[in-house]
Amino acid sequence: MSERSETEQEAMAATYAALVDHGYAGLTIQTIADEFPKSKSLLYYHYDDKDAILREFLSYLVEEFRADFDIEDGDDPRETLDSLLDGILPRDIDPDRRAFRVALLELLARAAHDDAYADSLSDLHAAIHDRIAAVIDAGVESGAFHAVDPDDTATALVALASGGMLWGVTTDPSVATRTRAVLDAYLDAELYR
Repeated sequence: MSERSETEQEAMAATYAALVDHGYAGLTIQTIADEFPKSKSLLYYHYDDKDAILREFLSYLVEEFRADFDIEDGDDPRETLDSLLDGILPRDIDPDRRAFRVALLELLARAAHDDAYADSLSDLHAAIHDRIAAVIDAGVESGAFHAVDPDDTATALVALASGGMLWGVTTDPSVATRTRAVLDAYLDAELYR
């Protein structure tokens, strides 16, 4: 788990809530402060501006992802992989999760012009890829998965899941559901024993 102070954790929760409610375009220090249980001045004490909070929030997401998806001996590789893929491309997505993904896409667009955002999003992508590759490697080693290259397979799975979510969030939500069905069929046919 994160070693952030209680105030920093509350600021990250407030940022998440404000992103869900307002998206990136509507996000301001005030919208974050409205969700923050402490004073707005305390936000400014810890962060210079909205961009500083967002960069810290992306770093926080990476830390939380790594903490939430530690792989333990004895974990079922198939269940673990399914859980990881659900984090990217759930079979069903509730409105809050969809709103948060829309906000992340807006941050992704910003990353094309801001190296700090690009670095943070690259860290998140690498954390997801590396975790999936480690699960695949463990599954191959245990005999639960067919012998595949964990890195290449993780790259393909992340690309398919991310693309399905992007398409589903930006155009037709049913595309995400259909993409997840294709992804599950691929796993059944090519990876799982």
